[in-house]
Amino acid sequence: MATINDIAKMAGVSTSTVSHVVNKTRYVSPEKVEKVEKAIRELDTPPNFVLKKTLPHMPEIKEKYILMLIADKKSSFQRRVEQQIDEGLRDTGYSLITIECNSDISGMKSFFDVLLAGNMATGIIVFPDEKDILIQRVLLDVKVPVIVLGREVRNFMADTICTDTLDGAYKATKHLINKGHERIGFLGRSRERSPKRLEGFKKALREYHIPELSEYIYPHLQKEQDIFEALDELLSGEQMPTALIVANYAVVIPFLKYIDAHNITCPTDISVVCFGSFDWAPLHTPALTTVEQDTEQYVKLTVETLLQRIANKEYANVPAYKNVYRTVMLQTKLVVRSSTCGIGRGPFGEKASSMSELVLSEAEIQNIRYKKLTAAISFHYAGKAWMELHQKGIRDIFDNLGISIIAITDAHFDPQLQCRQLDSLRMLEPDILIAIPTDNKLTADAFRKIADSGIKLILITNVPDGLRPEDYVTCVSINEHSHGQNMGHGLGEYMYQHNMKNYGLIVHGADFYATIQRDNAAKQVISEEYPVLHLCEEIRFEKEDEVYKKTKDLIKRYPEIEALYISWDGPAMEAIAALTEMGRTDVAIVTSDLDYADAMNMAKGGMIKVLSAQCPYEQGQAIALAAAKSVLNEKVPSFIGIEPISVTPDNLLKSWKKVFKEEPGQELVQAFKENPNYVSAKE
Repeated sequence: MATINDIAKMAGVSTSTVSHVVNKTRYVSPEKVEKVEKAIRELDTPPNFVLKKTLPHMPEIKEKYILMLIADKKSSFQRRVEQQIDEGLRDTGYSLITIECNSDISGMKSFFDVLLAGNMATGIIVFPDEKDILIQRVLLDVKVPVIVLGREVRNFMADTICTDTLDGAYKATKHLINKGHERIGFLGRSRERSPKRLEGFKKALREYHIPELSEYIYPHLQKEQDIFEALDELLSGEQMPTALIVANYAVVIPFLKYIDAHNITCPTDISVVCFGSFDWAPLHTPALTTVEQDTEQYVKLTVETLLQRIANKEYANVPAYKNVYRTVMLQTKLVVRSSTCGIGRGPFGEKASSMSELVLSEAEIQNIRYKKLTAAISFHYAGKAWMELHQKGIRDIFDNLGISIIAITDAHFDPQLQCRQLDSLRMLEPDILIAIPTDNKLTADAFRKIADSGIKLILITNVPDGLRPEDYVTCVSINEHSHGQNMGHGLGEYMYQHNMKNYGLIVHGADFYATIQRDNAAKQVISEEYPVLHLCEEIRFEKEDEVYKKTKDLIKRYPEIEALYISWDGPAMEAIAALTEMGRTDVAIVTSDLDYADAMNMAKGGMIKVLSAQCPYEQGQAIALAAAKSVLNEKVPSFIGIEPISVTPDNLLKSWKKVFKEEPGQELVQAFKENPNYVSAKE
């Protein structure tokens, strides 16, 4: 640092003249004043006595303070950290002074020199700028402890606290992939402090063998107009993404503005996961799914580490302390809310279409009636309400269209019997055959013969081995992803509300895409949205009657189990029988499909607490409409998924009407009246 003698020598005046010019203690000729001021301006670092006199507007700071440098004033995370650090220092004797660094950081160097002169600042916390100018040009030689936040900086030794944003982006992308999304876009900023989020995004795509498409990736969006133009390109055309990762908070608001202005509905049209911990995320409609950093832990580590370094006088960028400095990488948390939804998939990965795509015009109806068509139905087993409602939905549409049902068979879950029945139905030469396979492998040959015969084949739920979408009209099922999500949320919410922790999974072990998709969706919801719950064990069954013994064995191994997820109601009833015999009626059960036995159990306050119900009547209608479309040689989606409904004791009677198209029976209503826990159930 220059001295008063240096200034006097440069100006060609005496040291006393320099003192009088700076302190204004006597008259000095303008020529000499100009020489002294010019010499001072040419110095890289003026002496302290000059700085103190040339910055009279700065109050004298007597207390100890920490300097915090923020490189991105738009970052909600940096702002949140700043606020919490200020609170964390409140009882330590230190005050926090925060400086927002503008784009011309080099031009602010003299300002920082003033702040860091003498012993005014005892420690520094810094979010580095994109090009590390703050570190390399301002803080490189400071003689105070420094904590670097956000990411590591090369060629600068200091404690670093950052978040594993690569893993955060990986988890966000994996979340979307597991919900059925494959066309996923990425929006980021050129100001992002590292490329880690993009790396995490690409890592998830690679692991799931999803192509990385450059037209879906925009990592360098700086201005709002850039974001709007990128969204114009992304969200137009048939191949627009079904989901987006918004990797920076500064992109979130422009994105929401854009979709609102263009009538794009989230998550129906596009799902979105945002990076950032912002207070309004759960208040937005829809509530935004976010990748959040644990600011509380972040701040705690920052304050503790800085105070320790100050106490030990362990300054930054000192080679002797190289082994003292530490880098801490904190984990992110995926907070799942309403801005992401699942995509139901068919047996070949096709996106589920809705029943709304099957509307018939009056002219088409008259054309079908004129044809006097025939149809046959092959059920895997009959007699349950599920099949009866399918049949009713089919028959109501067919009766209106003049399509005659000439045969209905029941295979009693016997593949060999179904094969013989299918051969017989084929010999009747119906125009339309509707069927649900008992076994995809063992019935494959019989279904192949039907596909080759020219009969319009409509499948329910499953597709036999060897058949491709071109071999049949469509496959109609429930949206299994939504089905599983309903069950996962049902289990998680019930356990959360009742302070439960331990659960088990009883899932279907057969290679049916429908139950696999259902079970996987439920497991995803539970693991991501209710991470405090503990899975004791997952067991699998092939046949329903296996579940009785398997449940007993499971509870013996894990008596701490408080709740069970069971793929559908048939095996759930086996589990209930086993638990009742063991005296464990305290175990809560979440399952799927609504039938009389399930409803009575729920109404009486039994073990079934939540279930996801199919709408088989509507599924039957969709089957019949798809068949009608096909005989007109119109294009029919290869997979149609009907949305399920969630059923709890509060809406059971109302749900019964919706599913069965009739009033609940007197016994069911009476069960509520006799159960004091549910007397307020809504009808």
